[in-house]
Amino acid sequence: MTSVKAWPLLLLPLSLVSMGTADCPFPVLNGKIILSSESILKNSFPDNSVAFVECAKGYVRKEGSTSITCLNGVWSAVELICKKIDCGEPTRSPHMSYVISDGTLFGAYIKTICETGYDLEGSSHRQCLVSGWSGKAECILTTCNLPDPIEHGKMSAPRDKPEFNDVITFSCDDNYILVGNSFITCGEYGDYSSPPPKCIAITTPTKESTTTNKATTTDMTTDMTTASSRSHAITTPTKESTTTNKATTTDMTTDMTTASSHSHGGLIEALTTGFMSASAIIAAVLGGISVYRHLKYKGANNQTAPLL
Repeated sequence: MTSVKAWPLLLLPLSLVSMGTADCPFPVLNGKIILSSESILKNSFPDNSVAFVECAKGYVRKEGSTSITCLNGVWSAVELICKKIDCGEPTRSPHMSYVISDGTLFGAYIKTICETGYDLEGSSHRQCLVSGWSGKAECILTTCNLPDPIEHGKMSAPRDKPEFNDVITFSCDDNYILVGNSFITCGEYGDYSSPPPKCIAITTPTKESTTTNKATTTDMTTDMTTASSRSHAITTPTKESTTTNKATTTDMTTDMTTASSHSHGGLIEALTTGFMSASAIIAAVLGGISVYRHLKYKGANNQTAPLL
């Protein structure tokens, strides 16, 4: 009986030993820190085993240990501290700038902008990756296609492939006139400020057209003279028509005098009255002088007559 009761006492230390050597579960870490490729392949983590950790993609080690230890079924604290990769500002090329609104850390985007008159070749947006900024971009000077030559004129360009702000001039041959702008400018989008002009011939009248014009003018003059003669036919006035015309003229004169008198109103009336008054005074004076001379002459004749 004594031996039977002693067996539990002998098994107790063995159970305590097995409880102290429990395995640790698979480590649970945050997104910045992950198990190394070596440790992640293990199927179990017995007591006192070590697992290695590292910074996740896009992060770099700042400080702290890169290992954790399994103690009595529990992992030791993670001491590794990781921070995001900083790509910094991208290298600037000529005539290029960037819009950096999200910063320069891992995962951020920036926008590429070219100066006016330059075309962007490459990525319009770049991202900060583990290897640095993604993509490549370059600003190329804008060019325009050379316009087609104009008929009956000349074109002058600074180069075979006009560039931004280049000016192309046009001129016409003799006896041609230019219609449109005499110069056009290569724009920032590869088009010109206006369409090329045209050269239009100046028309000069020939001898045949001049003769035809003269004949046409003569015919028109003859027709106009005939029409005028027909509309203004000359008739010889008869006695009756003369008398009628006189009566008509007298009536028209009377009507015109009456209308004039009405239209001029008091002014004509005042002038007429003044004129008549002056005429009356002058007539009276002249009459008095005439009577005086007559009486004087008569008296002289009476004194010289012989006495009977």
